[in-house]
Amino acid sequence: MSKKAVVRPSSLRIGSVRGEPYHIGGRTLTPVARVVAFGKAKATIGTHRSGGWGFGFVQITPLSIVEETAKGERCISLRSRSSKAVSGMLGAAAAVTLVCAAVRALVRRS
Repeated sequence: MSKKAVVRPSSLRIGSVRGEPYHIGGRTLTPVARVVAFGKAKATIGTHRSGGWGFGFVQITPLSIVEETAKGERCISLRSRSSKAVSGMLGAAAAVTLVCAAVRALVRRS
């Protein structure tokens, strides 16, 4: 008798989470981050067969810090102009790399 189990969870989760609060100098600082998680798996179990396959990805990006004082609460963004500029340069570098790879492939064909 053969048993077969196939597990195919496929999920993409995107959300923001609050971290552990820190109490410093009469104020409470709570980090906030964006979490992107993706997971996929496959398994086969049977007589004289075993298998497996898996993939997972997690990216955690700091977004802000929530500062709580006696006067109230405010959100301090961690995204600066320089980080936006670096992201733009990364995108441009990826685009140039893809264009060069496409040109190289076309040259090799001719």
